[in-house]
Amino acid sequence: MHRALITLVLSLSLAAPALAGNNLISGAVSDRNGQPVARAQVRLVPEDPAKGTFLMVTDPEGRFLIDYLREADGDRSKLARKTRYQLEIFKPGYHVLAQDFYYKRGEVHLDTITLVEDTVRIEETPIDLSGNLERGDTGSGGGSYEGQ
Repeated sequence: MHRALITLVLSLSLAAPALAGNNLISGAVSDRNGQPVARAQVRLVPEDPAKGTFLMVTDPEGRFLIDYLREADGDRSKLARKTRYQLEIFKPGYHVLAQDFYYKRGEVHLDTITLVEDTVRIEETPIDLSGNLERGDTGSGGGSYEGQ
């Protein structure tokens, strides 16, 4: 037991400096009720899209973590320091959200992003279903088959 604890402490102390140098952007997506939005599409676009973009989906808790960009040829590239980025969040049933921010370096944890449900307005259209047709209007859209 004591040996396992020493191993754990050593591994954490060695991993901490490695993690401290990471450049990453993280955050979470929720709905207006504070519930996590799983499988929302998250797209990160730098001010110069030629440097690459990043596209992913949120996990079941609505979280995301971005630590690199993907160039057009498929290669990975580092997050550009001192760069303005646009974060776009999309999920069917919600309005698209775009948020600009300035990334300096290191770890950036964005505030929780709240998506707003997309609403559909339904209006009634008056339709006369009484069967009262004006004189001369047969109500038929096609030809007559009488006498054939």
